[in-house]
Amino acid sequence: MRLRGTWYIVPTPFDADGELDLPSLGRLVEAAIAWGVDGLTVMGVMAEPGALTPDERNTCLRAIFDAAAGRLPIAVGCSGAALAATLELVGQARGLGACAAMVAAPPLLRNVDQLPAYMKGAAAGGLPLIIQDEPNATGVLLPVSILLAASVASGSSTMKIEDPPTPPKIARLLAADSRLDLFGGLGGVSALGELRRGACGTMTGFAYPEILRGIRERLDAGDSRRAALLFDRYLPLIQFEAQQVVGLAIRKEVLRRRGVFSTHRTRGLAPGLDATTVEELDDLFDRLGITPAAGPFTPA
Repeated sequence: MRLRGTWYIVPTPFDADGELDLPSLGRLVEAAIAWGVDGLTVMGVMAEPGALTPDERNTCLRAIFDAAAGRLPIAVGCSGAALAATLELVGQARGLGACAAMVAAPPLLRNVDQLPAYMKGAAAGGLPLIIQDEPNATGVLLPVSILLAASVASGSSTMKIEDPPTPPKIARLLAADSRLDLFGGLGGVSALGELRRGACGTMTGFAYPEILRGIRERLDAGDSRRAALLFDRYLPLIQFEAQQVVGLAIRKEVLRRRGVFSTHRTRGLAPGLDATTVEELDDLFDRLGITPAAGPFTPA
């Protein structure tokens, strides 16, 4: 199975007391399916997996798979600080019925030449890998040559590229191996350029995946100008939601306004939003003519 299209990264909802909000999680899965995404990625960075206990992680995963009920493929983030930890997470994902495991380099890996062997070991867990290139989260910069070697060693042809600027890196990887399936991420801020350079899709938690799908579909139809105009129109919202530190809380606030989440609470550095940020979001929705709702959004 080749993974392609518009994939949605599922954030973890918390209630006002900071506890897991499973009803919101179920609503999000149903909404994402209605929004027309091609797959779900769970326990990625934006799910705050490091802030969850093992029991909470297991509870969330089971709730997501139960809610999806086989209606779309699910990839699970399985990055660990060491190979043994990664393999344990891969085994958990495989047992739940995941289609793939997304694995990044171990944090602060000192010798990147070790990555191909690491990915080969992770692939031994029995799931196809999505090799994640995410230096902001791992602190590890991966050259194209190392990513290509990791692809060969692990037998994986799928990567998620989040080392900015992402479009030229995607182009270099595809020039070396045109068989690769490369997803863009980083909230979709470079989605147009990534897709134009040959990315197979986007894999982000942007709270309006219908917009990213619309851009991709226009490009697939050969209408680059309409794709660019759509990207230009909604880029202010994409950028606003992709802000450092507060971006996850903004994303959850958008989901709250769409009637999916009950709060924008996080367990990270910014558990809440200040009044000015909320006002700026109000103004942005007004300028774009968006009235948030749980149902599918049709981009103008």
